[in-house]
Amino acid sequence: MTMPPTAMDVAGESDVHRRLLERLRQSGLPHTVHAHAPTRTVDEARENLDFDVTRIVKTIAFGLRGGGLVLAALRGTRRVAYPGLAQALGRTRRDLAALSPDEVPARLGVSPGSVSPVPLDPDTLVLVDTDVLTIEPTLYCGLGRPDRTLEIAPADLLTLTGGRMADFSK
Repeated sequence: MTMPPTAMDVAGESDVHRRLLERLRQSGLPHTVHAHAPTRTVDEARENLDFDVTRIVKTIAFGLRGGGLVLAALRGTRRVAYPGLAQALGRTRRDLAALSPDEVPARLGVSPGSVSPVPLDPDTLVLVDTDVLTIEPTLYCGLGRPDRTLEIAPADLLTLTGGRMADFSK
């Protein structure tokens, strides 16, 4: 079922998307932006898109106790292993909380399912699961809108995000 666009879909996500496109342009890294029907989950991608779902990278946003934001990028068919994520951050599991569906637009300016691993705030920490670098030749990830997907080489995504590698998926 397709949901009507919300004010966030139209205004907020479009602004975030434009800023992400500008960041991509400035990076000079080779990439492709795909336009498609709004798609927010790997299951929807399996039904709606021609992408190989094993090459999709999802991004989960976490808040840290005491403040701070973490974007965790991992293969869409895998799940976060919280002990590994906490260890990579030098924290305990109790210090991490995935953002709720209400917190995602409030903190990131996009709806759930539109989160990009590319941070717009320089204080945001980005962790890319080590498994992501095994995706060949390119991967697909969020770009701030549910109807746009970024295709980029895994090493270029790591460069673009300024993130660091860690082993935190299962």
